[in-house]
Amino acid sequence: MSQYDPETRTWSGPRQPPIFNPAASVGQVIVNILERTPDKVFEISADTEVSVTRDELRSRMIRAALNLSSKFGLVKGDMVCMVADNSPCVTPVLFGCFLVGAPVHTLDASFEESDLVHLMGITRPKLVLCNAHNVKRVESSLKIASLGARIILLNDPSTEVLFAPVDNEASYRPPFLGDSDKTVALIVCSSGTTSFPKAICLTHAQLIAPYPRVSNLLGETALSFSSLYWISAVQMLMTVLFNGGTRITTTKPFSPEYACELINKYRVMHVFTPPSMLADMLHYCEARQLRLPSLRIVGCGGSPLPETLRTRANALLAPQGRVFVGYGMSEVGAIVSVDLLGIPNSAGLLMANVSARIANEEGKLLGPHEEGEIQLRYVHPFAGYYGNERETRALLTSDGFIQSGDIGYMDARGFLFVTDRKKEMLRYRGYQIAPAQLEGILAEHPAVLQATVVGLPDPEPPHVDLATALVVTSATEVTEDQILSFVNGKVPDYKRLRGGVFFVDSIPRTANGKASRRECRKLAVKLAGLRD
Repeated sequence: MSQYDPETRTWSGPRQPPIFNPAASVGQVIVNILERTPDKVFEISADTEVSVTRDELRSRMIRAALNLSSKFGLVKGDMVCMVADNSPCVTPVLFGCFLVGAPVHTLDASFEESDLVHLMGITRPKLVLCNAHNVKRVESSLKIASLGARIILLNDPSTEVLFAPVDNEASYRPPFLGDSDKTVALIVCSSGTTSFPKAICLTHAQLIAPYPRVSNLLGETALSFSSLYWISAVQMLMTVLFNGGTRITTTKPFSPEYACELINKYRVMHVFTPPSMLADMLHYCEARQLRLPSLRIVGCGGSPLPETLRTRANALLAPQGRVFVGYGMSEVGAIVSVDLLGIPNSAGLLMANVSARIANEEGKLLGPHEEGEIQLRYVHPFAGYYGNERETRALLTSDGFIQSGDIGYMDARGFLFVTDRKKEMLRYRGYQIAPAQLEGILAEHPAVLQATVVGLPDPEPPHVDLATALVVTSATEVTEDQILSFVNGKVPDYKRLRGGVFFVDSIPRTANGKASRRECRKLAVKLAGLRD
């Protein structure tokens, strides 16, 4: 259980040492783990049916490290950018960079030129790994950003130079790279749902400590559509690695039909999905009376999960599986909490070595059941935003807690409840409106498949936020008045959908399925005929 200290008004998860040594370099730990079960299949490409054993992965990552060093001059501290799909080449190259000590900045292969210019402009890589389908975009982005990085195509015959045999590979021993709390291994990005993402440094210690071996997960087959741009995909990769599982990868985009096909074909036991993708899968399965008998764990996070959606998912998965709601933050470098007990609307109990507290807008620390900003601290500290000391300082309190930007509270039993994003809160005549609450109500309407609530500017003074819904429905006959009546009848006057309801074919999303608030608001402004 989460323990509460009334003197410091701080909650803490259990204090326990990690199974693997976080003082080591992550490449040392990975090689050691792979050597334990060499014949176990680590990864299967659903696109090609090619499988890779743990011994093959170990050999390929060592060769990648040696060839990157000798043929491309890569040394410790050199930045590598990976703008690639989930292909069999990605994991050994990533792990090879870990061995060299070259930080890897992972980006999504679908990113447009403006995203690439912004993000590669932050980390300024020496080497960029990408695919044939996006190489022109990468080349033009590097040119615009005035970067002279060398490009290597993955999933191309030229890639094999990275995996060519090396004379001294049999005697290779992974090096120790120095203080693992300060040595950066990976750079992921903030979610970018409201603005351009920031580059988050993750250390070697942060890639080792949060992933203990869990005996009941051994042999598990896991599926995640997200690229390694998303920390949820990184966490899935490391969990599978440390627990002896098998990872199913695909370069194809998510669709509910394809996801269910892969789950049943490979008898997938564990998937991670944002609520939007879970809703799509549920609608697909319910309409066809399709079951997913192999699924045991559906991890859900990234945005609030409506309780009605979790209830429907648990009914589909019963009796063998259920949904686990998790809460995390890339800057923390670990999963913050997990709800294993099915507490309604809860993000669960704090994970090991995580501390949390709640603060109001003046910075005063609050007690149980008092709502404010969630502040977090992990035993392995935040390593900062790459190249952005000002934002790094702004994120932290004077005593080292991360100001999450999420609004929530802890109850008397130590369960965490996340109610909304601080930056996404709408303000109407002195009141605050949580879009997540309205989205949860919209999700209860039988005709609503997906919904996102944003604020439109009131053209009249005092120019307050007008709560506005973008809605995807399963029934063309449902009207705006019916949706408005359904929502407005359940909320106080100030929370009403004064901006109206717009029916859309799809909700603008980020690459891993989260609603992009920035793009949703642009769409709502356009549909309302306003000038932003």
